[in-house]
This record gives sequence, structure tokens and C-alpha cells, in this order.
Amino acid sequence: MRTVSIIAEYNPFHNGHAYQLEEAKRSSGAERAVVIMSASFVQRGEPACADKFTRAKWALDGGADMVLELPDLFSLSCAERFACGAVRVLAGAGFAERLSFGSETGDAEALRRSALKSEDSAAVAELLKRGLSYPAAVAGAGGALGPNDILGAEYLRAIERYSPDTEVYAVKREGAGHADEELGGEFSSAAAIRRVLLGASATGRLSPAVLDGLSGALPRGVLEDAAEQMRTGVFPASLEGLSDAALYALRRMSREEMRMLPEVAEGLENLFAEHAADSSGITELLGKVKSKRYTMARLKRIAMYALVGVTERLQRGAAEDDGLLYARVLGVRKGAEGLISELCERSRIPVVVRSSDAEKLPEGARQTLRLSELAHAIRAVGQPYDKSFEPDLSHRLIVR
Repeated sequence: MRTVSIIAEYNPFHNGHAYQLEEAKRSSGAERAVVIMSASFVQRGEPACADKFTRAKWALDGGADMVLELPDLFSLSCAERFACGAVRVLAGAGFAERLSFGSETGDAEALRRSALKSEDSAAVAELLKRGLSYPAAVAGAGGALGPNDILGAEYLRAIERYSPDTEVYAVKREGAGHADEELGGEFSSAAAIRRVLLGASATGRLSPAVLDGLSGALPRGVLEDAAEQMRTGVFPASLEGLSDAALYALRRMSREEMRMLPEVAEGLENLFAEHAADSSGITELLGKVKSKRYTMARLKRIAMYALVGVTERLQRGAAEDDGLLYARVLGVRKGAEGLISELCERSRIPVVVRSSDAEKLPEGARQTLRLSELAHAIRAVGQPYDKSFEPDLSHRLIVR
């Protein structure tokens, strides 16, 4: 059976994601979809709104056949390392024959040309000198249009390097733009949905008006889970919920230790150290450090690196050494359990299905998994009221 893979965050899973899963199968002629999904922290430098097990369940209910974990060492990283990590895990797991991703243009070949053009380091350097952020400079050099296109170009560069035989299918994004913050009906953006959910979390419930507004954008099961988890105080986790913990993490670090965090350059450690001392919260700190040269996502990631314990050395090692990789199955669709057997047969990296598999991992991969275990625990601190959590490896395989 033909299988297509998708790299995703599902923060939260919405109708646009269900559409992408359907279109990915249709355009690739695949009967099955394997999703590799961000673990506890997402690429924009925030805790995922729901834990990875809840989000994996949403993905399976929404059309995925198997969900793999993208370790936090990759999911909490710049676009290049996020894309490379996901492609390498898929390739190592033996499920990189076909890859589909969302795109503003929906033109994979145009994005491939853009990816090759933006490899021109001289063009990128010139745009950086003009004060553009790195993503904006890469986009300007390559001609990429929107956030999904920029990430798509990173996927294509990673494929060229690690899995050149992969067939690529770009699904044109429908409805609201990636960063639109107003609900737009059936295909509202995740940013708009999160904004509404975070606003509602202050009351601990989804009011009838909010439920009505979200009912057109979220699958029913997602909306019901969100309402129940909000009532119990575990949803949605947020950056603001981690504010005190992040300030503590930054204040206990020396400037030299900050300099060893990923993406810290050009004296950023000095700004973080200065404003960790004179800020009363993470939002205030980030506002003081922000400039047009650095995206807010990059600055949030740096704060989360400090909190979770991600160093440049550790992240770079995972980006270069396949010995630090593993393929962990979070969930599988009922009737598609054969995918796990295929994974075990195909994979050239260790496979984790149950907690006993984790105990057998080589030390490098075990170190990567340990960081994801810690990230799972820390993410729960960002929950609204109930900060408790079930240990990562105590969760059983999800079968839907």
C-alpha cells in the first residue's frame, strides 16, 4: 500500500489539517498517511496547547494512520533544523517515499527553485546587512512568499540532502492565512483559534458564543476535548503560563551559559541577561529584547532553550548524528496496526512503541528521548490551573 508522510504540529488540529490529510492522500495516490508531529514544544518557541498524546489522538481521528513523535530537540528549533530533523527521522524510519506539506502557492516545483536560489549565501548575507531577520532574508533571496512556503523550501532542502528520491506534494493552503488572528470560518488559522482559546481559558470554560465561533473551524471531537480539558484546568498551555519558570531559568544562567544556547549570537546573551533582571514576566522581557533583526519566534525559542536545557552543542549533535535519532510511535489507527510491523522492518533507527523499548535505546538516542521526557513535564507547568502530568513513558500507545 502506498503511504504519504506529513510533518505537522497540530496546535491545535483544525479543519485545514483534515483537508491537508485528505488532499495529501488524493494527490499522492496513497491509501495511508504517516504524520511526524512536534512533541511538547513547537517551532514558534511555545509549549503546545495540548499534550502530544491528545494531539496524536486528534490526528488519528482526523485522517492520520500513524503518528510519530518529532523529538523536542527538533520541534523546538529553527526552521532549518526542524525540517532536517523531521526528514531525517522519516528517512531513518523508512517512510520518506512521499512527503506532503501545506503551502501558500501549492507549487512544489516553484518552491524547489526557491529553495535552491536561497542557498545563495551572498544574497542572504546582503539582506541580513539591511536589517532583515534570517527567515525574511532567506525568503527574499529565494522568492518564497509565505510562512508555509518558507518552511516548505526548508523541507525541500532537507530532502535534497537526506532523501533525494522522495516524491513531494504541496497542498495549497485554503482559507485564512497562517498568521491571521481572526476566525475565518471553516478554514481558520491555528493562530486565530489559539487566540480565542487563550482568551476563553481565563474563565475556565468555552462559553456558548465561543463554542459557536469555533464549531465551524474545529472538528467536533477536538472542540469537545478542548472544552473538557479547559474545564479541568489543563488546556491550553501557554508561554505566559511558563513565565516565572522561564525567568528563573534565565536568571540562574551566566552570560557564558546563555551564549551556549542555540541561536544566541551577536551579543544576544547580554540583552537576555540584562532584561531577565529588570523584567517582571517573559512577555515584557521579549518585548525589550525584540528588534527587527530578530523574529519573536527566535527570541521565544531562546527562552525555552534555557528552560528545557537545550544547548547548541546538543542540538547540533542531533542535527548531524543519526545515532541520536529514534522513531517513536505515539498512536495508530485501528485497522492500520500493520504499519508498526512495517516500521520495525524498515527502520534503520531504533523504534519505540512501549516504555521497555526506550530502555534499550543506545545512549545517544536515549539522551534525545530524555530531553523530550523533560519537555513533556515542563510543558505541563504552562497549563492554566492543573500543573500535574503523567510521566511521558507511562502513556500507552493510542489506538483509535
